[in-house]
Amino acid sequence: MAVPERIAWLSILTNMVLVVIKAVLAVISGSLAIRADAIHSLSDVVSSAIILVGIKISQRSARGFPYGLYKVENLVALGTSLLILYAGYAICAEVFSTPSKLPAKLPWAISGICLTLVITWVFSRYELRKGTETGSPSLIADARHIWTDMLSSLVILASLLGTAIGMKLDRYAALVVVVFIGRTALTIFLDSVRVLLDASLDHTSLDRIREITLADPYVEKINGIWARNAGRYKFVELDLVLKVKELAKGHRVTEEISRRVKEEIPHVDRVLIHYQPPERDQLRVALPLAGDRHSISEHFGEAPYFQLVTFRPRDGQIIGEKIIENPHQQEQKGKGIKVADWLLENGLDILLIRGLMSGKGPGLALENAGTEIRTTTADDARTALDSMFETLQRKELRHG
Repeated sequence: MAVPERIAWLSILTNMVLVVIKAVLAVISGSLAIRADAIHSLSDVVSSAIILVGIKISQRSARGFPYGLYKVENLVALGTSLLILYAGYAICAEVFSTPSKLPAKLPWAISGICLTLVITWVFSRYELRKGTETGSPSLIADARHIWTDMLSSLVILASLLGTAIGMKLDRYAALVVVVFIGRTALTIFLDSVRVLLDASLDHTSLDRIREITLADPYVEKINGIWARNAGRYKFVELDLVLKVKELAKGHRVTEEISRRVKEEIPHVDRVLIHYQPPERDQLRVALPLAGDRHSISEHFGEAPYFQLVTFRPRDGQIIGEKIIENPHQQEQKGKGIKVADWLLENGLDILLIRGLMSGKGPGLALENAGTEIRTTTADDARTALDSMFETLQRKELRHG
């Protein structure tokens, strides 16, 4: 049996015990306030039973409800708030329709009320803790409901103690109980309506989701973030700009973000992520050059020079270009990785080479940083650049 279902059964049993105790106390003492509180506890039994039904229904899947029946719990919590209000109305009706008289057998009444105080305090704290752990709105609502029993019992205890010294407080104690009931009912009602209307997740959770997302090095920007509750579960949607060009890489990044959000934010059922690559007005391409500064070098780390060309991708217009000597050409170890880092420091977007670099250290470092690696069969750097610009423009026209 799942935890929420087990707690719901315990809630029914606890409320039935409270009804019996208060009903006996009301009979032997004749207290109007205790009788009203017994009605309150009787409504608790009904609401706890409804909560149990709501939990069982919310765990079912249905083809017509692809997002689950989780909100049934919120509907149940809403119904619970209405039952609490009805309990308040019943108490008011009892107060104004029954003649006031001093309660009898005060030692028994005071002892019994103290017992109900202990029961309600222990169980409401336990149920609230379990409801928070499982994220169940119906258990949290029921815990708040039972907490009002404890508060109302405190008021009744005060009225009984007042009666012991000759003060007629029974009727007023019953009215104070109604105030507690109304406040709890309003809180549960508003919380339930917020979820049913798809109100946003709390700001603390949204900020944490934002922090988790921006901590990924491939996330350039968050265009939008939306999150909502459905029962005890949360649904998150993200619109991101990722510094990736390959579809497979973007999929891995979004899976990692989704995994971290589910790990760090409790009860997240689904994370839906839409992403797009960054829009760039200009890109920088690098080509390894041989000693003549015109031919493309067959090597990467040992290339004497690199040509850096800044251009507009939409029309291939060159904005700036320069040829730089390779500062790591004479390194004895790790020259490829060092050259890759050096090019990244120079704002590299595309590497245009003759050979293959997949699976090699420098190639992995560039790809992990979001650099696109293109190969060419041309020997001359200018020819290779012109061919690449033509390919990019055709792509722009197809997507435009």
